[in-house]
Amino acid sequence: MLSVDQFLRLISVPAVVAAFLIASQVSGAGIFHLPSAQFASE
Repeated sequence: MLSVDQFLRLISVPAVVAAFLIASQVSGAGIFHLPSAQFASE
């Protein structure tokens, strides 16, 4: 059984990655220049 600290640490890693990907797509200035991000910025 995972402790609360281990559980939160396990969840926080993909959450940070997901937040970075979402922020990069919304701003359109991220590493991944997707067509969807460019269309949204227009």
